[in-house]
Amino acid sequence: MSDYEIESGDTSDDSSVSLLNDLQDSQEINNASKQNQGDTNTNATEKVNDTNQELNNGKTEKWEDVLGSGSILKLTLVEGKLGTRPISLQNCKIKYKCYLEDGVLVEEQDDFEVQIGDNEVVQGLDVVLALMNVGETSKIKIEPRLAYGSRGLESKIPPNATILYEVTLLSADDDDEPESLNLAQRKLKGNKKRERGNWWYGRGENQIAIQCYRRALDYLDEVEGGIKQPLPDGEKQVTDAELQKLLEDRINVCNNMAAAQIKLELFDAALQSLQTVLRCQPENVKALYRKAKVLRAKNDLNGAMQILQKANKIEPKNVDIQKEILSIQGLLQKQKNSEKELARRMFKDHIGEKKTEKPTSFKLYVWATLGASVAVGLAGMAAAYRLNFFKHLMVFWRELKLHENYFLNLKR
Repeated sequence: MSDYEIESGDTSDDSSVSLLNDLQDSQEINNASKQNQGDTNTNATEKVNDTNQELNNGKTEKWEDVLGSGSILKLTLVEGKLGTRPISLQNCKIKYKCYLEDGVLVEEQDDFEVQIGDNEVVQGLDVVLALMNVGETSKIKIEPRLAYGSRGLESKIPPNATILYEVTLLSADDDDEPESLNLAQRKLKGNKKRERGNWWYGRGENQIAIQCYRRALDYLDEVEGGIKQPLPDGEKQVTDAELQKLLEDRINVCNNMAAAQIKLELFDAALQSLQTVLRCQPENVKALYRKAKVLRAKNDLNGAMQILQKANKIEPKNVDIQKEILSIQGLLQKQKNSEKELARRMFKDHIGEKKTEKPTSFKLYVWATLGASVAVGLAGMAAAYRLNFFKHLMVFWRELKLHENYFLNLKR
C-alpha cells in the first residue's frame, strides 16, 4: 500500500481515458486571460492568422479568439439553432475528432456524453461547448495549458501539445436530480464521477479530483426519494446487500477524497473525510494509515502512534505501516531528547545563578558585621577615655582581631 493509494472500485469508465479534463470556473479563466493582455493580444492575433493559413488552405475564414489570449481559437463550420446553448451541469451529447497539430488523429467519438462544467473534458473544450448551439459544428484549437498540459495523455498526446478538435453539439438536456434516480442509476453516475476523480488524482490535479469526489457523493449518499425505488426492470426491489454496496462505494469516495485533501495539506477536511470512513469501517487500514499521516502533520505524534499500532494489529505485515511506526518512534525520541536538553539547560542556569549570588551576599554580611564591631569599639574607646585609655584600646584591638579571624575561618 503506497502512501496515498486510492480505491478504483468495480466500475470503469472508458471516457475517463479518452476525453478528460475540466472546466474551471469561467471567471478564473477570464482572469487568467486578463493577465495575458497587452503583448499577449499581439501574439494572439498572429496565432489566429497562422491558424487561418495552416488549417484552411488559404481560404478567408474568421477564427474567433475566445479568451482574447490566443489560448482557444474557434471556427464555426456549421451554424446551430439559435438560443440553444447549454448551461452548466446540463448533459450534452457530442461528436468529435481530436488531432495533433501535425494532423495525426488521436481519438474519435460519435456519441460522447459530457456534463458541462463538471470536469469531464479539457478546459478549452468545455469553454467552447458552452458557447455552441445545438446542431453547430466547429473547429477548435487549444493550447496545452487548457488541454492536456505538461503530462500529455499516455501514448496518445505528447507533453505540451496543442490539440485540435472538430466538434458537433448533438443535444443538450437538463440533468436529473440525484433524488429522482433509482439505486442503479445513482450507483452508475456516482462511480463514474469517482473514477473521473481518480483519473485527476493520478495526474496530480488534486483540487479537481476533490470536486469530482464531492459530485460523486451527491449520487452515492443515501437520501430518501429514489433509493428505495425498484430497479429499471420494474421488478426487483432494492435489497440490503445493494444498499451495503452503495455504502461501500461512498466510503471509497471519502477515503480517496481524504488522500487528495492530504496532498493539498487540507488536514482538517481530510480528518473529517476519514472520520466518515472510520465510523462505518473502524478497521479500514487505509483510513487509519491516512489518519495517522494527518495527526503527524498536526504534530500529534502520540495520537498518530496509537492509530498506527491499531492498524499494525490488523495488518502486521504491512510494510508502509511499519515504516511509519519507525519514523514516528524516531521523532518521539528526538522530541524526548530535546525536552531533556531543555530541562538540563534550565537547571544549569538556575544553579549558576545561585553560585554567583553566594559570594556577593557573603561579603555584604562580613562587612556589615565588621562595621558593627567598629561601632562597638568606638563606643568603648569613649568610655576608656576617663578610665584607662591604653588598657581599653588593647582590649578593643584583641576583640577586633578575634572577629577578623572568625570571619576568615568562616569564609574558608
